[in-house]
Amino acid sequence: MTRYEGVPSCYKLCAISKAAGILASRKKSIRRGFPTKTHYLSKPLLVSCYGFKMGEGSLLVPLGNHKSESIPLNAHTLAALSQPEGVQVRSFTLTEHSLSLCIAKEVEEMQRVGGVVGIDRNLRNATVGNAELVTYYDVSKIVQIAETTRSIVRSFRRNDVRVRRQLARKYGQRRQERLRQILNLVSKRIVADAIRNGQAIAFEDIRGIRKLYRKGNGQGRSFRGRMNSWPFHELKRQVEYKAAWEGVPIITLSAKETRGTTMDCPQCGERLQAPVRGDRQHYRQLWCQRCGRWEDRDLVAVVNISRRAWPRFVHAQGKGGAGEAVKGNPDCRRQQAILRVDASKLCHA
Repeated sequence: MTRYEGVPSCYKLCAISKAAGILASRKKSIRRGFPTKTHYLSKPLLVSCYGFKMGEGSLLVPLGNHKSESIPLNAHTLAALSQPEGVQVRSFTLTEHSLSLCIAKEVEEMQRVGGVVGIDRNLRNATVGNAELVTYYDVSKIVQIAETTRSIVRSFRRNDVRVRRQLARKYGQRRQERLRQILNLVSKRIVADAIRNGQAIAFEDIRGIRKLYRKGNGQGRSFRGRMNSWPFHELKRQVEYKAAWEGVPIITLSAKETRGTTMDCPQCGERLQAPVRGDRQHYRQLWCQRCGRWEDRDLVAVVNISRRAWPRFVHAQGKGGAGEAVKGNPDCRRQQAILRVDASKLCHA
């Protein structure tokens, strides 16, 4: 233990807590019969939720012996920390090239909810709305970025699997950062519109959809590649944490509750019919025999999602308030670290 005499006790406590969590997770995997690997530290980092201080636009990191290191914060981070709601810094993560802050604040649930908007996540667009208003967000650039990345990775001819793996990881990380920025702009507008209109947000549970496009089911490699690069969960994740930060209720309908949302007519409930194959005039539209008109399939989906989510939200309101319509314990959600500040922006003032 003499090697760690100069290390502040706050870092020892965080390291012990992290190691205990990793050990508990490994024991759980062994009990379940899953193969495990020996854990090792791939990148040096420093995590602490004790002992640090904020002062004069900088983060003061304790070094021991009553000494501390001052790390300046940029204007974006300072603006986020100076919000009138009373934002508090819970912890920080310091690596060789970046600094991340976890912040939290007291969240007031939306008091008056006038409706629910449904979100239909597609490969090239995200459709948001209800029977009153529907908004389309074009995210086709994500597909173009993924196709460009795949073509670049396929062009590697270096006969060294380690070098090709490193290059693939580099371009894959670049693709992830670009698509996250695109979805960040879309999710910000979705949450801002929900706040302005006093509406809750409803999602459909589409986990496991990629299992429909496995090898041998008739689709080509190009189609499966597009489906595997579809970031449907990333959009949901960004909308959820931004909505939780602003107190907007989130509803996630089960697969059973959303069955037939794309094929049922929102006006009469009749089963919609698909157009004849090769009919480019009614691309992504469906025909209702009872109403006698064509309906956009994305519009049909969001209207049905919003309508099916509204009774569930009202039922939760009647039992114990709007907070029960949000997944998770409201009291615990108020104390968790909601926002993760971009680490790359914290290196300079």
